[in-house]
Amino acid sequence: MLLLLLLQVLMSCLWLGRSEVVTSFGSCPQFFFQGTPPNDVLKPNNPAWICQRYNNSYHFATLYNRDLRIPVYSAYIYQPENVTKPGNIWMVEPQVSVLSYSTSPSSH
Repeated sequence: MLLLLLLQVLMSCLWLGRSEVVTSFGSCPQFFFQGTPPNDVLKPNNPAWICQRYNNSYHFATLYNRDLRIPVYSAYIYQPENVTKPGNIWMVEPQVSVLSYSTSPSSH
């Protein structure tokens, strides 16, 4: 989730976009299946609904937890272009993985 927030902040800086804190996702429902955001099960006690805009069109919708200062979820429309996959390569985050990484399964 932190990576998603950082990506959102980076994209806002690069695009010089604007975020709008709204009372619901009624301003940007296009990011959710059939225009319906998740129900209130994920809603925090002190929420902020954020619609990010660039060139007068919305690009992201984020439900933000003001108390914990973290996004609960973000939504956007994924439109892949000609992208090649790296094959059967595992990407490992050294900060969260064990010190010695092995490609063979091991028992802990």
